[in-house]
Amino acid sequence: MEYFLGLATGLVLGVGLTLAAVKFKSLFKNSEVKQLREEVRSLKRRIEEKDRHVARMLSETEKLVQGLSRVKHSPPSQLQ
Repeated sequence: MEYFLGLATGLVLGVGLTLAAVKFKSLFKNSEVKQLREEVRSLKRRIEEKDRHVARMLSETEKLVQGLSRVKHSPPSQLQ
């Protein structure tokens, strides 16, 4: 009987200490996870801004190319 009582007590203490250790560890881990999530959010926002900038520059370049192709293909003016 004492053997089973000791086994049960050890099991309860083992589980309790394990859960306490996990909770204690998660307190410090959450702050790091929180910082990493904020950093990821910030990086995603910067990537979106850069994508918008690249798209705007690409559209402006396409407009310039169209304008230059019109100038190049138009017949020369008769200034003589």
